[in-house]
Amino acid sequence: MKTQTEKTERTSLFPMTYMEKLLKKTFYSQPELTDKILTPAELTTYISRLIQVWGKNSEIIAEKDLEFTDNIFSASELAYNSNLTMLAERLTLNANDPQAISAMTTEYENQKAEHYLLTNHDISIGRMFRYMPAHWHTNDYFEIYYCFSGECPIHFVEETISMKPGTVLIIAPHVLHASPCYADESVLFYYMVRADTFDKVFWNQLPPENLMASFFHQALGHEKHASYLQFETDADDDIELLLFRLCDEFYHSKTYSIQMLNALMSEFFILLLRRYENTAKLPRTDDFYWKQEFSAIFSYIQSHYHDKTLSEIAAYFHYSERQITRIVYNCTGNNYSQLALKLRMEKAAGLLKQNVCIDTISYAVGYSTTSSFYRAFTRYFHCTPVEYRENCF
Repeated sequence: MKTQTEKTERTSLFPMTYMEKLLKKTFYSQPELTDKILTPAELTTYISRLIQVWGKNSEIIAEKDLEFTDNIFSASELAYNSNLTMLAERLTLNANDPQAISAMTTEYENQKAEHYLLTNHDISIGRMFRYMPAHWHTNDYFEIYYCFSGECPIHFVEETISMKPGTVLIIAPHVLHASPCYADESVLFYYMVRADTFDKVFWNQLPPENLMASFFHQALGHEKHASYLQFETDADDDIELLLFRLCDEFYHSKTYSIQMLNALMSEFFILLLRRYENTAKLPRTDDFYWKQEFSAIFSYIQSHYHDKTLSEIAAYFHYSERQITRIVYNCTGNNYSQLALKLRMEKAAGLLKQNVCIDTISYAVGYSTTSSFYRAFTRYFHCTPVEYRENCF
């Protein structure tokens, strides 16, 4: 846990910029905004008013903030420049131009990678404006939020996620959400990742037999509810360093920066899953209810399906066998025996593809004899292990 002194030091690394001070003044001049999430049209109107008030001074505002960032210790503060540029473009628009207003509203409603990610980049990075009114919107890309300091709630239609320092939130494309940042100490970074790139740097890190992977697919692939994954890292220094290295690489346009960004993002996901897979929080839906302790239970099952019985797993977590059975069934649709068999067979299939000796595979997935493994595998896949391996090559 971070001490109060450390928390204060973290907040001081990203003090309020000149632009944010102006936004704060404007925000608090309209008290009705405090508890309201704007529609895209309402945000467009708000921006249009800023255009009228600030339009003539937009270049001065940008210059002051660029000077301001010179004294910031971390290069990641340059993430703010993308927001400055985006708003500066808005400030040059004619607030009375219906076409410009309509285009802005459409863009705020469904934020597309072609508008928000740099050309030829798979990953783009920014920092949320403090005191810019939050608005409901969707993205056609994956968005990863990281709370550096303060508290930053992320709103979905049916629930709100409270982000604290070290919280990582992965939001799937096409999910309606809003991200207010209404405190001087709140620092919230966002990492935008194209959908096909996310497949490479996240899903490809998860072995096919990994039990948590199926839950992650379920959490990020649900079409009717909020689709997200939440991890609590308690501001893990290694996680944070990787995220800042991503910022540094993104804003300094070095040779092979695109490849390095993808490599760093892949490393970030591997470390996140290695250390915090058991903290994952998944959204609740009509037919799927996830509790925090389930992550630890299924992670344990993943590691011990081949050598632990249902009663031993129940005893380890101080649950009854009936409780574990209910949890497994509610989350997977299988009883424990069916789930253990599925994990054994998927692991065995993976090892066969790697040309591992069948006797070794039999022992690795929990069978006392090769013949019992042969029978189980053939019943499950409707072919023998030898036939399965031959079909793979």
